[in-house]
Amino acid sequence: MILDDIQNKLNELEENVFYGAVKKRMNETVWNYIVFNRSLLKLNQNQTGRTPVYSIHIVRENFIPEGFEDEVINKLLTIPGFRLAGTDGTYDYITKPGTDTVVEMFSIDFVKPRKAG
Repeated sequence: MILDDIQNKLNELEENVFYGAVKKRMNETVWNYIVFNRSLLKLNQNQTGRTPVYSIHIVRENFIPEGFEDEVINKLLTIPGFRLAGTDGTYDYITKPGTDTVVEMFSIDFVKPRKAG
């Protein structure tokens, strides 16, 4: 299953990997993690296939180490049929609640087309 494949590949790079969201009690203590989720199901115009879009979010206190985004991308591209969605990766910033610590988040989308069935 593709979600298991994504989880396993991300766990090769990061101990704290979550599907969907980080539980509130974890988010109070853990600020260095990766979250992944399904974000969209594109229907092909000719109705012969569907393309799920999977979003990957790298979250780090202060900043993401230079090149880590590439490590994550390259690791996920080893999953058969998995490829970049063709959209740019984005960076977002928040301040960790109750602190002055900046948290950087990088998000990027992947797809794995499949035939309708």
